[in-house]
Amino acid sequence: MIAPVSESNAVFLSYASEDAEPARRICLALRAAGIDVWFDQSELHGGDIWDAAIRAQVKACALFLPVISANSDRRSEGYFRLEWKLAVDRSHLMAADRAFLVPVVIDDTREAQARVPDGFRTVQWTSLPGGAVPTSFVERLVRLLAAETRTAPSTGLSLPNAPDSAAGDAIARRPMPAAEKSIAVLPFTDMSAQQDQEYFSDGLAEALIDLLAQVRDLHVPARTSSFSFKGKNADIATIAAILRVTHVLEGSVRKAGNTIRVSVRLIQAHDGYHVWSKRYDRSVEDIFEVQDEIAALVVEALRAQLLPAGGVVNAHRTVNTEAYEQYLLARQLHGSRTVDDMKSSVAALKRAISLDPDYGAAYALLGGIEGALASEGGDVAPAISAADKAVQLAPGLAEAYSSRSYLRAQLQWDWAGALSDIEAALQLDARSFGAQRRNAMVMIMIGRFEAAMAPAIMAVDLEPLDAISWQVLSLTYIVNEQVAAAIAAVRRSLAISPHSPWAIEILALALSFSGQTEEALAVCRDLPIAWKLWVNAITQHRLGHDAESRLALQELDRDHAHQHCFRAGLAHAVCGEMDEAFLWLERAYQQHDWYLPWIQYFAFYAPSLRADPRYAALLAKMGLQSPLAR
Repeated sequence: MIAPVSESNAVFLSYASEDAEPARRICLALRAAGIDVWFDQSELHGGDIWDAAIRAQVKACALFLPVISANSDRRSEGYFRLEWKLAVDRSHLMAADRAFLVPVVIDDTREAQARVPDGFRTVQWTSLPGGAVPTSFVERLVRLLAAETRTAPSTGLSLPNAPDSAAGDAIARRPMPAAEKSIAVLPFTDMSAQQDQEYFSDGLAEALIDLLAQVRDLHVPARTSSFSFKGKNADIATIAAILRVTHVLEGSVRKAGNTIRVSVRLIQAHDGYHVWSKRYDRSVEDIFEVQDEIAALVVEALRAQLLPAGGVVNAHRTVNTEAYEQYLLARQLHGSRTVDDMKSSVAALKRAISLDPDYGAAYALLGGIEGALASEGGDVAPAISAADKAVQLAPGLAEAYSSRSYLRAQLQWDWAGALSDIEAALQLDARSFGAQRRNAMVMIMIGRFEAAMAPAIMAVDLEPLDAISWQVLSLTYIVNEQVAAAIAAVRRSLAISPHSPWAIEILALALSFSGQTEEALAVCRDLPIAWKLWVNAITQHRLGHDAESRLALQELDRDHAHQHCFRAGLAHAVCGEMDEAFLWLERAYQQHDWYLPWIQYFAFYAPSLRADPRYAALLAKMGLQSPLAR
């Protein structure tokens, strides 16, 4: 049950049940911009006391957004009417210049005739037809929320390298309520004499995250969020506030030869009280027992109810602890995502597999990394083989099915197989942000754009500091024709990972399409040369700079198109040169271009491409169907 004791900087979204779908669109668009939204479909769960929870949120929120429509007018009674009354009553206690009520109307309901409290008529209404949210409305809310937090103390911590903006400033300082049962596992400190066991100490913390995430009703931020504080001078209270948790688990590892000493502490966030602390002096062969014991102590301390299966399962167990160490080393190397480190990660995983040929988790990770290397021109066969082996050896591991699902879609264009695997992954672990993210990606590839929305937003809800999840959410907004929300989402990704070429390309394309062409040209300056040329070509074309567009296209065709057939085809399509476009796209098909499965996303920027009958024929050859043909 959520029961805040002080004002938050959240937005309360109130609506009649008949307007749930447009309200959901508003919610997703605001959340993509980093605005905390109270939306009862996602916040109230079984066992919550609705009345108390809603009254508390209306009392605590910073802004109240009533959704007004013909549906709300028809309803003489409804819980939303109590919410409206509570909000108006609260507004009477506020200063005259305090912004609180922000009514929105989603159809042609007229303000003069609407059945709303008189307090709603004293403030400006905003029209959001069907729940579509323009950038201007998001910016207005950000300004209002920023005004409410100007006098609030700063946390002193923000996203690394985040761009300066009103939205980013408001997001960084926004207090957010913690889930009642919640814990963050911080990276453990390497206390070994040579300081060479970081991969082992990180791996222990990550294993505990995986174990605790299996506990029902226990909110556990995933690795990306918890590890974002590594090496930063942030206190427990600040970390807990940003991650929205009530407890923090921290510890250290000292490893010498075959012995380990693990010290661990469970801390209550609001007062720093140590709920318990424990030290383990064990042989390294006992590492899995240590992990299980720590997880059990945490669960007991938080009095959380376990899953029906009766406990948690350590999916990364192996009979060979040296194989486990190689697996942990591979995970650490893979985190940098450089080609050299990914190759080193593959070598470590192959050593792990040679030590334990039945190590399913190692095969699952190997498949994903081999797949990423295939995007650099590598062989796709090792990735598929490893993914198949992972599913065979670890049929209860969601990560195995999730990884193979994406590889089947991206590398093999096996859409039925990809759908089957992602369904299996979600049945095993619906709280896996990676599985939800890949679910959204597969849905975009096969053209089921609306179906991509729910898993994309769930991925960022589960792991709000994962840059790739924000990129996928941005793509999802693009294909659902919500460009303003897409721009906001990809800016969140860049605040986390400022140099990601994929995020920069997504932002540049969205800016160019929305008419912000000069900013698009500025954004894409740091892209790889072929990517920059195609974005420049289409942006200069939109500006009417035919000579500049032609020069960029000529350079792309002459120097880079043989390796970037897909982007060359798109550039020609946007510029209206359809014969050249399909010449390059056919080459991309013959070469099995890595990016071709994403054609239904990229085609959003080229309406002339989608209108050409050759486009539907190309999709059919790939085993896909255009949404326009449905």
